[in-house]
Amino acid sequence: MSRILIVDDAPPFLLFLSKILTGQGYEIATAQNGEEALRTLQTESFDLMITDINMRPINGVELLRKARESYVKMGVIVLTAYETMYTADEAAKSGAFAYIVKPFKNEDLLQTVRHALKH
Repeated sequence: MSRILIVDDAPPFLLFLSKILTGQGYEIATAQNGEEALRTLQTESFDLMITDINMRPINGVELLRKARESYVKMGVIVLTAYETMYTADEAAKSGAFAYIVKPFKNEDLLQTVRHALKH
């Protein structure tokens, strides 16, 4: 069973993603910000991390960069409600597997998760 860490500063969105992914058989852990995610990554291992970009004090791109330092094999999917070429480019340069704009179709997310876990 694949383990996924979901990072978002909106608790309702964490619950929403958790329900979708646990319904597909994935084991889920959540973090409400980048700092909490980094602490979780120090004690647990994950196959995939799904993170929002727009968070404080550590945004999703910073979290991605820091996670990549120690967890190079973990896939990362970046989510955002504010699509810009800059953030998409920064996410790609930092090693994100995919960049998804909110709102999204559940099946599109699930397909991206499946592809990320295969890689």
